[in-house]
Amino acid sequence: MRTICIIGGKLQGFEVAYLAHKAGMKVLLVDRREKPLILSAVDFFHCFDVIREPDRLVAISENVDAIIPVNENIETIESLKKIKDRLACPLLFDFDAYHISMDKKRSKDFFYSIDVPTPADNPTSPPYFVKPPCESSSVGTSIIYNNRELDGLDPDMLVEEYVEGDVISLELVGDGENFAVAKETKVHVDETYDCHMVTPIDHHQELRDISLKLARNLRLRGIMDIEAIDSPRGLKVLEIDARFPSQTPSVVYHSSGINLVEMLVQAFSGGIGNTDNSRIVSNGNYCTFEHLALKEGGLVPVGEHVISQGTDYHVFHASHGLDIFECIGDIRVFTLMSWGPGKEEAENNRQRGFGIVREHLGIENLN
Repeated sequence: MRTICIIGGKLQGFEVAYLAHKAGMKVLLVDRREKPLILSAVDFFHCFDVIREPDRLVAISENVDAIIPVNENIETIESLKKIKDRLACPLLFDFDAYHISMDKKRSKDFFYSIDVPTPADNPTSPPYFVKPPCESSSVGTSIIYNNRELDGLDPDMLVEEYVEGDVISLELVGDGENFAVAKETKVHVDETYDCHMVTPIDHHQELRDISLKLARNLRLRGIMDIEAIDSPRGLKVLEIDARFPSQTPSVVYHSSGINLVEMLVQAFSGGIGNTDNSRIVSNGNYCTFEHLALKEGGLVPVGEHVISQGTDYHVFHASHGLDIFECIGDIRVFTLMSWGPGKEEAENNRQRGFGIVREHLGIENLN
């Protein structure tokens, strides 16, 4: 049985651990915190700081099959880059692609250089979409509806045109020469643009073509996800992230059969081979992934960042077509992952999940 080591014990790490276990792998977690969020979701745990004790990670590399960084701490990433050639196993990460994707201004310049459609910078009239250059996902984003609100804005912030439409996502894995495109998903966001639900969507050829163009120009050797707005004025790429994402890979797995952890390991071992970008990837399943917080006697949709602030995230229930995870913290959150052969059966399993949580909490409804 293979064992992978993950560096980081939050949501990205939980995603990798979940999929690794589906692939029959063991998971060893390294985190500087004594009680990381996902401690109960892994098989082995070593508590130390890889920046201060790189030799300990080198020693661990002799007993695992691969290492996957699942955090966005730039000092940690830079430390791993310095020791990657000393490791006895592959480090499944593309440092060059991450250097571009970690900075939204740098990413936008890359998009422009290869003619990838993206929201226009510094539009002349509101509404404006404002975001910091280096934060992950929705952190620090806002919509500004008049010019007065631009006064006093940090000059490092990006100001883009606000584009309405569905937020859609797609993952790719590359071995530097060949690139496998996974399954399209829709990212459902709340009023703060934080993701509270993910569902699969139908084949989107334009997104697949653009994603492949991005990966080829990066010569991607690792995993990357692309996030875009599917607007009435055409597709607009919002950002890329050359690291293992959270939430969407599980939906990809249950709606297509593609295990992105397995695919990533394969990219660094035997390579992924030639792929057919036009092929519709599906196993006939539908999947819903959602977060629900206990507030004022009911459960309401909540974004993933609430979970990141918790103290423990663990499996609460597992059965055919339904996994439920519970997060303990200032706010109690349940993650429901329900799937089945088609929307109707997936929805039946979803309703069964609501019933399980409702009975456990002793509440009448979920709203």
